[in-house]
Amino acid sequence: MSCLSNKRLDKWVAKHYSESQQPQKKNSRNVNNNYLTVTTTMISMGDLYSTSQKTNSYLLPLLFYWKFDFRNSCTLNPQIGIDNFTTTVLAYANKKGLKQKLNGRTVELSVDEMPHIFDMDDKGYMVWVILFYFGKEELSIQPQNKDIVVSYKLMQDGTETKKGKITIPDVSKSIYLKMFQSTRKKTWQFLEQHDANITAASRLVIDKLIEL
Repeated sequence: MSCLSNKRLDKWVAKHYSESQQPQKKNSRNVNNNYLTVTTTMISMGDLYSTSQKTNSYLLPLLFYWKFDFRNSCTLNPQIGIDNFTTTVLAYANKKGLKQKLNGRTVELSVDEMPHIFDMDDKGYMVWVILFYFGKEELSIQPQNKDIVVSYKLMQDGTETKKGKITIPDVSKSIYLKMFQSTRKKTWQFLEQHDANITAASRLVIDKLIEL
C-alpha cells in the first residue's frame, strides 16, 4: 500500500523542472515580439513547482480482507505550462511565417485554461490466510484532463478586427506502474508526456491562427 507523502511527490516534481525552467513570481506574464503578444490570467504559484495534497484515503481493514484506495492530487504551477506555451508559440510563429500571414496586423493571445493537475492513485485489496496474504495493487498516475483554451484578438492599427477562442483537446494519458517499477521515474515520465503535449498543443494554436 502507498506511503507516498505529498512532500515527496512535490520534491520529485521540483527535481524534474528545477534544471530546465523557473516559475515566475508574478501572477501573470506578458511576453511579446512586434506582432504577437502572449498573456495569461492563470495565477502563478511563485517559486513553487507544485503543491500536493491527499484527496482520498480509504481503507477497509476487515478480519481477513483489506480494501484500500489512496490518492494524492498534485497541482503544478501554471506558470510552468505558460512558459512552455510562450516559448513554443513565439518560435513556431516565426518558423511558420505568421507575421507575413497577418499582413500588418498583430495578434494578442491570452491563455485562459491549461492542464496542470494530476493524481497519484494507489488502490487494491489483500486477503489474509493465517500469516500470509495475497492480493492485487494498481498504482497509476492519472491526468485531470483539461483542454487548452486560448483567446485571441487580431488588431489593425490599434483597432480590433476579429476575436475568438481556440480550444486544443488535452490528450494526456494515464501511466500504470508494473511491479517493482520506480514511482519516481514514472512520475518523471508522466511529466515529460505532459510537457510534450503542451508543446504540441501550442503549435496547433499557431496552425489554427494561420487558417483564420
